[in-house]
Amino acid sequence: MIAALHIERRHLTEQRSKVYIACEDLDFLWDEEQILEVIAMWNMGIPIEHIANSFGREVDEAALLILDLCRQRKIKPRAGGVFGRGAIA
Repeated sequence: MIAALHIERRHLTEQRSKVYIACEDLDFLWDEEQILEVIAMWNMGIPIEHIANSFGREVDEAALLILDLCRQRKIKPRAGGVFGRGAIA
């Protein structure tokens, strides 16, 4: 009974604490066709800034998608990294 009371108090306290959501102002939703285009652009060495601009997106939105695609092994690290072909080695 005491454990249940402790859990309940902890839960209620956590619910009332102030929550911060990082990057709440950004749009991280992409449709499947856009993802395929991003993968193709990445593989062509197009800089991430150009990828973002071509979709009317913030660079941060494209960067998170690139990170996610890399983590899922749908894309590979490339020469020039996020800067693509135009990067200085």
